[in-house]
Amino acid sequence: MSEKRPPLKPVYGIWGEDRGKVDRAVARLLHRVVDDGGLPADEFDATGDVADDVVGVCQTLSFAGRRLVIVRNADAWRAGDVGPLLAYLESPVADTCLALVSSAAPTPKLVSAIGTHGDVLEFGPKPKASRRERAAWFVSFVESECVRAGARLPAALARVIVERVGEDAMALSQEAIKLASAAGPDGIDRELVDLLVIPHPDAKSYELADAVTAGDRARVFTLLDELATGDHPSEPIVIQMSLARHFRGVAAAQALGPGASPDDVGRVTGLKGYPAQKVVEQARALPDGAADRCVARLAALELDLRVGALTDLGRSPDDGRRFVLERAARDLLAAVRD
Repeated sequence: MSEKRPPLKPVYGIWGEDRGKVDRAVARLLHRVVDDGGLPADEFDATGDVADDVVGVCQTLSFAGRRLVIVRNADAWRAGDVGPLLAYLESPVADTCLALVSSAAPTPKLVSAIGTHGDVLEFGPKPKASRRERAAWFVSFVESECVRAGARLPAALARVIVERVGEDAMALSQEAIKLASAAGPDGIDRELVDLLVIPHPDAKSYELADAVTAGDRARVFTLLDELATGDHPSEPIVIQMSLARHFRGVAAAQALGPGASPDDVGRVTGLKGYPAQKVVEQARALPDGAADRCVARLAALELDLRVGALTDLGRSPDDGRRFVLERAARDLLAAVRD
């Protein structure tokens, strides 16, 4: 005898950086609605659709069983955009299930309304997690993904993998699957990690751009030190090129407007997946024009590193280049302020 499933809630919030689990949760919801006799979902995208249109479909009578309405990129809506949804959730239609899906939490009032009238399914580190909490979440994530793929991974090696790949849940999941498929009966060891996990050249740069965007001065200079002195040190010009490429993407996203989606950015810049997602998040977090100011300062940094006299300072060329890079980091932090 099968166990009776609980009734579906009128609204679900499904979001987080673990895009694999987000996609699986949406797929389960789709299958559940179809199993209950419903039709394929009506889908919207908050980067181009308005809440009034979503509410209109939610309130339309369905003669074919339960209706599922999915809104992608729900975090693109601002507080002033979600009024119709907040009013609808006070008295939702019984046969309609609304799913709000995104990579980050939507506006706080909408999160509160979802929690009151439905369920929040969050997959990833908390939006306000500290640096240490975020790092711990990604280490634990790699460990669990390896177990899911059928292999054991010590926490110390999970930290090595995160340092090499960066805080990209999808990329880390792929590394875990690769390692698990190659592991022997004793599990994953350091030799296998060194052989198969190639350091991503932009991994720390994403973190550095995040720290600049947040105005976190201490984190910016800590990361610069790690980039210069870690197990895999990066040349200042490599850091400059990676940051310039990233902030050009952020500038393109800002030029497209506040409703730009990762797909929109991809069509303009060629960025896909996690890099496109990051530039969209940072474009929304920065004041208008801030990304253009960063791009200009990074262009000047390239000239300083290649032909500038300041690189001759100190006891070695490395001293001068680090001084030039750190001075540019100070200017980038100023550029992201209003």
